[in-house]
Amino acid sequence: MDTKDLKPLISALENGYRYRNHEMLGFFLSATMSLWGLPEWQSVPEDVQPKIAEAIDAYADIVAAQPPFMDVLGPLYMELGSRGARAQLGQYFTPWPIAEMMATISAGRPMPESNGLIRACDPASGSGVMMLAFASEILTSHGPEGLLRLSVTGCDLDPYCARMFAVQAVANCNVHNVQLGECVVYRGNSLGPWEDLDVIIHATAPSVVKEPPALSPDRLAALASAARSHPDVMQLELFAA
Repeated sequence: MDTKDLKPLISALENGYRYRNHEMLGFFLSATMSLWGLPEWQSVPEDVQPKIAEAIDAYADIVAAQPPFMDVLGPLYMELGSRGARAQLGQYFTPWPIAEMMATISAGRPMPESNGLIRACDPASGSGVMMLAFASEILTSHGPEGLLRLSVTGCDLDPYCARMFAVQAVANCNVHNVQLGECVVYRGNSLGPWEDLDVIIHATAPSVVKEPPALSPDRLAALASAARSHPDVMQLELFAA
């Protein structure tokens, strides 16, 4: 994504005056999730609430102008990191064209004929770029019905990254009026210990049969298995339910 497309959002998050870029990003993520009834992560100071509201509107406009599931917050995170917040926001994520290519390769096979969810898992998800690219490919290849069969799971040690993925998944569904079958996002180490794992979001489409809890042993074992398979690179595990 070109930086110029992010300009309204960057402008809103850089004008906190008393607050650093990573703090403004945290306020934005927390306020956005609060709008959906999710637990507040960081209390937004009164003096920056207008700027955070401006940022939320700018983000919604950017998402609406892009194809469904485009990674917006990953490039934002890296741009803010380049503007004086490198110590707090110093990560670099998979570029969208590469994520898109990997998703196309992984999703190129026919979907299983069973009615169960198809699960994609990234145990080091960053901004969620790989899972977003995968959802984009499924929507393109199999339509809304295919997307309803997709369960995406992401986990990241960084609390900002985990929430970026959660925000992007929900925002794209809301703005583009589509439904993922399921979305599970954790903050913590994919390999455990599980008592330190936070569930940022666990949401399912209304039509999906009840799924196991986010912290069920089978889910955590699958997450750890994905992390162990190739611990040094971004993973994409696809398997039938």
